Amino acid sequence: MSETKRTIEVDTEFLESLYGLVDKIPPGEKNINLDLLKDLILDIKRKMERIKTEAVVATSGSSHAKIQTKSEAQNDILDDQLPEKNILIVDDLGVITYQLGVMFRNLGYEVTIAKEIYDAITKYKKFHFNLVIMDLFIPTDREGFILLDELVKLAKMNESNTVIGVMTASSKREHRQLCMKKGADFYIEKVEDWQKELIEYCEKN
Repeated sequence: MSETKRTIEVDTEFLESLYGLVDKIPPGEKNINLDLLKDLILDIKRKMERIKTEAVVATSGSSHAKIQTKSEAQNDILDDQLPEKNILIVDDLGVITYQLGVMFRNLGYEVTIAKEIYDAITKYKKFHFNLVIMDLFIPTDREGFILLDELVKLAKMNESNTVIGVMTASSKREHRQLCMKKGADFYIEKVEDWQKELIEYCEKN
């Protein structure tokens, strides 16, 4: 059975308190070698002070502290950059994500798949996508609108030029109008040849 090693951090204040307790023990009750204990504690204190001093010297000898701007902080979210042509496909139907994944990979896109809104938001925060295609019903339009709102908000916050498109089997006019009002760049119904229409749009834009 392997041995688990644990590190206990002890600060100077703790050691001083312990040292003070040793001094308060009456001589007649010292059943252990307290002088040896004192020496050990003092040795630990000296080593800790030396480590602190070395840390200060190392810090002062390094380059000046960097002040991070707001835009730099926002860019930290996007540290993991994908290739120039990349797409996030969001749909809870595996057959759709598979078909679109194959199509866009053949066009030279780096493809990322998400099947629910929280996974989609997490991946969007981690990577910089220049194209997002999302289904409106994942599994209901309520979740779809929540995701659309969040993606549009994140794109604005990061000053991103991400193109966000909504695809759906719904033919309701109010769905189209609301998606465009919320900030979708395009809306496409899943009718005959919709994949071809989607590809043509993305290639032109």
